[in-house]
Amino acid sequence: MRSAILAVLLLVPAAAQAQQTLTLDPGSSSVTYTLVHKLHKFSATSKKAEGKASLLGDGKAQVMVRVPVESFDSDNVNRDAHMKETVEAAKFPTVELKALGDGLAAPASFPATVKKAFKVQLLFHGIKQLFEVPVEITWEAANKVRATTNFRISLDGYKIERPSLMFVKVDDEIAIDAKLLFQ
Repeated sequence: MRSAILAVLLLVPAAAQAQQTLTLDPGSSSVTYTLVHKLHKFSATSKKAEGKASLLGDGKAQVMVRVPVESFDSDNVNRDAHMKETVEAAKFPTVELKALGDGLAAPASFPATVKKAFKVQLLFHGIKQLFEVPVEITWEAANKVRATTNFRISLDGYKIERPSLMFVKVDDEIAIDAKLLFQ
């Protein structure tokens, strides 16, 4: 019996044996978007993200983060309602990011920080787009990892009619700032 188990373990690739999966801690994570209008700039934050990150034994990382559109709060109820209407939150209730990175390995000592580029697929407003984002990864412990990123997307690129104030539309570019804790 032992030899059969040993034979199976030898046939399973080492990468599969060394996989570590961590879950996003929503209470210690946030995703913020910032929009600019000629008259002002505003941000809205969600602390309701959910997701997982897996570090595979071959140094590849797989990440999935999902944020409910309804959860973004700018401290202005009217603005939030207008943004939810603009991005059609009832029809497209989540923003979903899937990311792949490579060349990652848990450090020998903690804390340790590395910067990597991740290939990202962002599903927003029913449209998927692929691009790269810079990510700063800080291992606070073997099972506690912080990831921060900041990138920009185009509202026009996701076929979102830009909201306007006093007949002037907001800028096309929307800045995304994510601070995520996986444990």
